Amino acid sequence: MTANATGDARVRRRGRDGPLIAMMLVALGLRLLLILYFGYFNLGNEEGATRPASALLPAHFHYSFGWEVGAIAHSLASGHGFSSPFGGSTGPTAWIAPLYPALCALVFKCFGMFTPASGLVLLGLNSLFSALTCIPICRIGELCLGRRVALASGWVWAAGVTFTHWPTTWVWDIGASALLLTWLFWQTLQLRERGEGTRWARYGLWWGIAALTNPALLSVLPAFGIYAAFPRWRSGQAWLRRVLLATVVFLAILAPWLVRNRMVLGHWVFIRSNAGFEFSMANYHNSTGTAWDGRHPSANRREYQAYARLGELAYVHARGQQAWQFVRQYPREFAALVAFRCWAFWYGSFIHYSPVSVEPFPTWLFWPWSLLTWLGLIVMLVRRQPAAWLFLAAAVFYPLLYYFTVAATRFRHALEPLMLLASMYFVLGAAADIASHFCKPGIRRAAAGGGGE
Repeated sequence: MTANATGDARVRRRGRDGPLIAMMLVALGLRLLLILYFGYFNLGNEEGATRPASALLPAHFHYSFGWEVGAIAHSLASGHGFSSPFGGSTGPTAWIAPLYPALCALVFKCFGMFTPASGLVLLGLNSLFSALTCIPICRIGELCLGRRVALASGWVWAAGVTFTHWPTTWVWDIGASALLLTWLFWQTLQLRERGEGTRWARYGLWWGIAALTNPALLSVLPAFGIYAAFPRWRSGQAWLRRVLLATVVFLAILAPWLVRNRMVLGHWVFIRSNAGFEFSMANYHNSTGTAWDGRHPSANRREYQAYARLGELAYVHARGQQAWQFVRQYPREFAALVAFRCWAFWYGSFIHYSPVSVEPFPTWLFWPWSLLTWLGLIVMLVRRQPAAWLFLAAAVFYPLLYYFTVAATRFRHALEPLMLLASMYFVLGAAADIASHFCKPGIRRAAAGGGGE
């Protein structure tokens, strides 16, 4: 390659990456500004925020600072290991996947336990994860939907206030989960095009990191893996060896945590131990379909004492058995609850069950965005847009877990970057179609790129 060609390539790359860098800086700056202006970093220190589960909790223990994540991080940073998700000293736990609590523990060690400084650092890291999500959003858009859709989606994510709420107010893996799911979507697209062995190994590595951050992301793993491997299977290429390589790397990342669970809990536990408990939180006779705090060890002294007395696995098993008894005894009621949560995930019904300060979306904004997402998916499928089936798989499979447990609004945040891309594809495509019918020929050509190339 000549010097001129190299220089031209650099210019093109700067022109392509310049808007992306700008939107990431805007995204990070806006989120940090909100954290500082509203004092979100004073987590758990505001009056009434401390919610001790029992007298076993220290007086300084601010449970609203990270909830179970904060409690486990406190235990880790105090030298008591990965334990006690509700405070006190209740023994080892696998209630939460390990990576995010470990990050919080590192921050606690450096900046103090439950201090405003730790809150600022953790929410700043969440904001960084959210800002970095602009990268896969734009790259996915460029690969599948056109540069105009990519840039529009990236800027809406960066500057849209509704997308700043969870990373700036919750010490949880919400922002990291959104980044990881969108990143894995992008990696799946790349793997489908260029699938040499090293890429498959990295793919397994990223899935391992995602699983140890938020196991709910694994709900889309089979669909993503099939989508990536299908072209090689259809063309008769050596696809099985690459899939096995990714699987081996994935299991190697999980193995230390799984072995640890076997050693300290006495049973094999796949990443998190609390599936039966989560299933029971909203599935009981005369339930509203939401997770009532009165059934949670962090808010009910009796539940906390039962958890401490029985131990984590026995407690979770007992709660799971109660839920299954309900399913067997009231199958129609259970089916109605599942249908309600399916509707709530997309309509935003859970907003009505939370304080206004907790949920960032008014219902009138929540469900139209869901509608635009599904309209975008339908148009993608009709037009046979690249990766349309992958978008659909994410929208179908990711929420399934929450239909059967709890469909709280924040759980949807991981899917929202992909929803945003589908929505902007439909909106810009509709604008282009309208322009093609009512505008002058020159404007028609300018608008025609809005629906994706």
